[in-house]
Amino acid sequence: MGIYLIPLCVIVAILVIAFLFASLQQVKHKTRYIVLYVIAIIMLFAVIPINEYLTKFTQISSEEYLLILIFDIAVGYFCMYIAGLLKFNLLKQKNQALENALTEKQQKNVDALLKHQNEKQKKLLKGELEWLTEKIKVFTEEEQKAILACACAFAEHDLIIAPSIAIQQKETCSQQDLMYFVCSAFFNMGKKRNDIVSFLYKVFPIYFPAGESVLAKKMPGQERVKERRDKEKQST
Repeated sequence: MGIYLIPLCVIVAILVIAFLFASLQQVKHKTRYIVLYVIAIIMLFAVIPINEYLTKFTQISSEEYLLILIFDIAVGYFCMYIAGLLKFNLLKQKNQALENALTEKQQKNVDALLKHQNEKQKKLLKGELEWLTEKIKVFTEEEQKAILACACAFAEHDLIIAPSIAIQQKETCSQQDLMYFVCSAFFNMGKKRNDIVSFLYKVFPIYFPAGESVLAKKMPGQERVKERRDKEKQST
């Protein structure tokens, strides 16, 4: 019976040592899984000397003989399995760290791009509002302030609000000219056609007595407005 227990106790001791070593957080993952792979290989190759050792003793039954060999092989594969898990966790941690680094870098790039776009958009809005300011100087000073307040709200926040005072129609600013001024500025800002129609009707209702639907039909398209703006630039 003692002969049977010696290799069995050795295998159990190796199993306990391998399990405890795998649990050591102070040791690096790579070191742990390499050592466990080595133990697994040793245990699998240990079948040969164990077999030679046990065959010397005829008093050991075949069941005990097979049990020791199977247990030795099982411990070897168990160590290999634990080593594989440790290696997988290490690769997972590395991939996660790489993914986090890439995500952080991408986020920085996105933030930089958004900042650049915001600055570019602000510059564009400022330029178009200044251009619109020059075009509406045919209105009184109070009307200009009211129109610009509505234009700023629409440009910066997509809000379409009525002016603080009623805007009166001017002979020096026709319906077509007014539509051109407003459309040119807001088309360049990227505003939608329907929103520009609503803005025109809300701020300048006296210019469009037929209603918003008629205004939508009369309002020039973006290409036509762009052509007129380009001609205006060339003439100046």
